[in-house]
Amino acid sequence: MREYSHVLSRKVMKKFALFGLVTLLFVAAISGAAFAAAKSSAKASDSAVNIGVVEIEEVVQSHPGLKKARQDVANLSRQKENEAKTAADKEPDQAKKAQIVNQKRMELVQGEQRIMEPIYKDCQQAVRDVATRMKLTHVFMKTVVLIGGTDITQDVIQQLSRKK
Repeated sequence: MREYSHVLSRKVMKKFALFGLVTLLFVAAISGAAFAAAKSSAKASDSAVNIGVVEIEEVVQSHPGLKKARQDVANLSRQKENEAKTAADKEPDQAKKAQIVNQKRMELVQGEQRIMEPIYKDCQQAVRDVATRMKLTHVFMKTVVLIGGTDITQDVIQQLSRKK
């Protein structure tokens, strides 16, 4: 059991690294979409550029459904660990045991993505809603803007709270 727990624990650590990467990609997508929208609206009119900044990690951490999602991921992790242990204990071949553990690891990652996807979509939509309401032409991660920009983090968190 300890052998498989260690392997799955590394998987959980990799999962959190993947979570960070997905969050970064999410923010990049938001920034890219906002930039493209701002570029097209700037061409359509001679209005001023209004920049918003958001601390997306804080937004995700404040999502009302995150606690349940984390609990679901933890339950899924325990389930996949038990499945890996049960299946691997029946298998005498070490290579096949490793294959079983890797398969369960992949199932866990896919399950986590499935569980977290609605949270990321909610956050992205909340950023869009706030940006539209505040007539922002660009929204960037707060960490990449050195000077300027309207911080909309709390507005986005409030938008998420209203939705739920």
